[in-house]
Amino acid sequence: MKITNNKIYETVKEVVGEDSLKVVEFLKDKKNISDFKIAEKVKTDIHEIRNILYRLYNYNLVTYYRKKDRQKGWYISYWTFNKKRVRDLMVQLHYSKIEKFTQRLKEEEANKGNFYMCPNACIRVNFERATDFGFKCPECGSILNHQDNEKTIEFLKSKIKEIKMCNGFSKMINN
Repeated sequence: MKITNNKIYETVKEVVGEDSLKVVEFLKDKKNISDFKIAEKVKTDIHEIRNILYRLYNYNLVTYYRKKDRQKGWYISYWTFNKKRVRDLMVQLHYSKIEKFTQRLKEEEANKGNFYMCPNACIRVNFERATDFGFKCPECGSILNHQDNEKTIEFLKSKIKEIKMCNGFSKMINN
């Protein structure tokens, strides 16, 4: 499976945030660019750029080295985008989503027919929590309504199947 720019942007956006896309787009095919140069080129404050770079660094999406400026005595960081890490991150996100939906499915099936929801959609709780609240919403005071969670269970099953069948994912994992 080829890692396209679109997949890079989607993955980075999901993990680090949309504000990081401008930095990734600028750094994508460059090496060892100073944070000052990045800030200048993407027309963003240096502090915001550093915040974005450190968030990207937390996921190993960028690497850097520091060099001391002899005249000013400051350290300048030079950044490079780590495109190879995107594939690993995509796989990690894929499995994380499956795990999250599977856990939620187990909870829904374990409490089948035992959910109560506020008519104003403030909360949704199982029977035990509903009795703790006296079947009244702790947010707005409305009486909680019984909710059939069969559609939720079916939705979660289809979502898990959809994620597992994600086009090209098994090829990417096996490569």
